[in-house]
Amino acid sequence: MKTKTIITTALFLFVGVSAAYLVCRETGLLRSPSPKETTAESGFVVYYFHGNMRCMTCKKIEAYTATAVQSGFAEQLDDGRLAWRVVNIDEPANAHFVEDFELVTRSVVLAEYVDGECVRWQNLQDVWDLVGDEAEFIRYVQDETRAFLEAGE
Repeated sequence: MKTKTIITTALFLFVGVSAAYLVCRETGLLRSPSPKETTAESGFVVYYFHGNMRCMTCKKIEAYTATAVQSGFAEQLDDGRLAWRVVNIDEPANAHFVEDFELVTRSVVLAEYVDGECVRWQNLQDVWDLVGDEAEFIRYVQDETRAFLEAGE
């Protein structure tokens, strides 16, 4: 009888810890933001905006964009001129981005900030058309990001 109680208690503990972990992971409580993830005072940001529901295509767009940014702009990421941010717009604190960047779907957006204010932005709308060709997708994101950075410098 004592063994049955121990097993039941362990099972309930496991389920409780697992549920807490999942809640923390989904809400972002498990990771601390790096300094490059804080609000940009001045500089450039590549955003990927998603919602709570994430299809395979949305996940692919995020992955390809991350690859494009990290492989094409390592120096700018390291020195803080450029930041890569993944943002869930379904979270109440992030809802303002829908209006700020006129979002109608999951999007990759380039933004430039000066003294904490977004002075210009560009939605990379062709990512949806290019998601079937990883190399072309990455080239597009890198070319557009490079042009955006050069126009702001």
